[in-house]
Amino acid sequence: MDNATLAGTFASILRLETEPVAVKLHASREDLPRRPLPFPVNICQLISMARHQGRQASGVPERMVCAIGAACLGLVETPPAFRDGSAAVGRYVASREAGEAFFRNTFKLGDSGARHQAVSVAPLAGYPDGDPVPDAVLFYCNPAQVMRFVHAALYRTGERVAADTVAEAAVCSAIGFVAATGRPVIGFPCAGDRRFGGTQNHELVFACPHPMLEGMAGALAELSKAGPLYPVPPNVMWTPQMPPAYTLGQGDPGC
Repeated sequence: MDNATLAGTFASILRLETEPVAVKLHASREDLPRRPLPFPVNICQLISMARHQGRQASGVPERMVCAIGAACLGLVETPPAFRDGSAAVGRYVASREAGEAFFRNTFKLGDSGARHQAVSVAPLAGYPDGDPVPDAVLFYCNPAQVMRFVHAALYRTGERVAADTVAEAAVCSAIGFVAATGRPVIGFPCAGDRRFGGTQNHELVFACPHPMLEGMAGALAELSKAGPLYPVPPNVMWTPQMPPAYTLGQGDPGC
């Protein structure tokens, strides 16, 4: 199944509001499909360009602002303030000890050093099928849609899907997690993603490896045979109770 068909399948069955996004981490910036923007941005902004505007975008460390996002993707070595926890004190946690645990629970490829020189993002539908396989595919969706993504992911194995509940650098942490483990993950978008990437209050992130997509799309198609998957239709086969003035009685005309 080609990328355009995959994207269309997920969009039609789950009624996605924005485009699925393919993310590729590059060992060399020479491999970038297009030049980075001429001004510094955050990774969540690049993702927003792809999912909202259908644009391909790329970034390199010297043209990025968010240190923790770059560390999650292994574009830089994790800075000391995110190793010892001090960056979170007063912002998310009460102490450096809590901050150290906080960032230890934020998946960062940069903990083992700078591993990539660049990142590129593109709408999945427009990602060339002959290009190197993306390291992760992102879906921004609401909780009911995430439920269906989970069902699609575990359809053949029953294996649980992990969730990142630290809620810091979630989309970048999810990309790093998928790239490193080959497993899907649910993320709670951070304040920065909402402020700079335009993520809405109802949105979560579901990230998965590209090789899982075809199986997930097939699973959704199979599950759809039992009825619509999203939105979940209400059960209306029951008799409601209403105020007496609004309730038809035996003496009313036609009863």
